[in-house]
Formats: sequence, C-alpha cells, structure tokens
Amino acid sequence: MTEEVKSRQNPEKRERSFPLVMEFCRDMIQGLHMDLILNGKEESGIIHVNLSGPDRSFLLSNNASLLNSMEFLLNKIFRAPKDESPGILLDSDKYRQHREAELVLLAQMASQKVISLRKPLSLQPMTPRERRIVHLALADIDGVRSQSDGDGDHRSITIYPS
Repeated sequence: MTEEVKSRQNPEKRERSFPLVMEFCRDMIQGLHMDLILNGKEESGIIHVNLSGPDRSFLLSNNASLLNSMEFLLNKIFRAPKDESPGILLDSDKYRQHREAELVLLAQMASQKVISLRKPLSLQPMTPRERRIVHLALADIDGVRSQSDGDGDHRSITIYPS
C-alpha cells in the first residue's frame, strides 16, 4: 500500500504541508462549484488561506458558518501534532480581522452596560474562537467578569459585574 493511500485512509497520518492543503482547498472549492480565488502563505508553521471572489458572500453568510466549517474540516483532515501550531486559518478578505474588531467593540459596549446596570448580560452564541476574543477583551476591563455557558452551537458568554 502506498503512503498516499495510507494517508487517505487515516486522516491523523495525513501530512500537513502547504502544497497539499492548497490542493485540497482547490478541490473542495471546485466540488462545491464555487467561484472563488485561492491565495495562501505559510508563516511560523501556520497555513493561512484567503478566499475571495464572486461567491465570497456565501462563505460569510450566517455568521461565516461555511467559512468556519471549511476551516474546521481542514484542521481535522490535516491534524497537527499536539506540540505544533494551531494549523490552518481560513479567511476571506480580512473578514477575521474585521470580526475581531467588532467583537472587541461588542465586549466594551456590553461591559459598560453591565457596569452601569449592575446586572449580568448574555451575548449571542459564538464560535470558540469568537468567545476567546471576547473573554480576552473583557479580561482587560475592571468591574466585570465573563463566563461561557451552554452547549455546542448554543454556547455563549455571560458578563457579570464583579
């Protein structure tokens, strides 16, 4: 049995190299019949893939659920050893950067409301990455503490006065 066949049968053994990830992304986009342009780079062991083009709106609709799902799939297939970097980051024309700024602003505004009303406030459900951004933003604000509540796709953050 060839190494290629072995790696297809066992995703944990699949090599995570830049060319293989880019090829898989191209094949996935073609299989989805999407009109997207693929650009990528590797920095510090992290593979960054940017998707742009006419079908970009499909990636970003519904809180970027398709973009997030594709990234999740890539990281499952091309799993990094536990001691390595996070793996593969999928983005679409700086969507992640804009979303992070939006989440930091949300955390600041929500914390002001919690401090002024002295009542807890629950935010909408978020992905683990988004919750992490909000928790980190709230950690720098005196007078509030945050906690994740819920399960699965319904996991959200509640901000409490401290």
